[in-house]
Amino acid sequence: MYAILGWILVAAVIIMAAPYWLRIPARIFGIKGAGYKRLIKILRAVHKPLGAALVVIVVVHGFLALGVCRLHTGVIAGAFLIITAAFGGAFFIFKKKRLFMLHRLSALLLSIFVLVHLIFPSAVFYLFGI
Repeated sequence: MYAILGWILVAAVIIMAAPYWLRIPARIFGIKGAGYKRLIKILRAVHKPLGAALVVIVVVHGFLALGVCRLHTGVIAGAFLIITAAFGGAFFIFKKKRLFMLHRLSALLLSIFVLVHLIFPSAVFYLFGI
């Protein structure tokens, strides 16, 4: 069950980031169609509720996978997901550019830690013996 939740998390993170990474080919190839704009609008509307759902799903995924609280690459990635969601929520409330920049930076770090978690999940054990 935890493996299914993990892949749901990966898919959800890709969907959440889609409005931002889809802008790159649109700028390169000059995509400006109504269908493209409608897709971006839908993805942006889904971003906030999906982020809130991910915070809950990541905790359930971690508990099902480990059963106990111990340092693991998934715990680090989950912490960055919660930090990213907190910065995003704070930006939504306060509308400060600095919070948005921190939200984007933490999202980048989240992506890196998710890749580490997927490729080498026991990295913390090998590096620190924990």
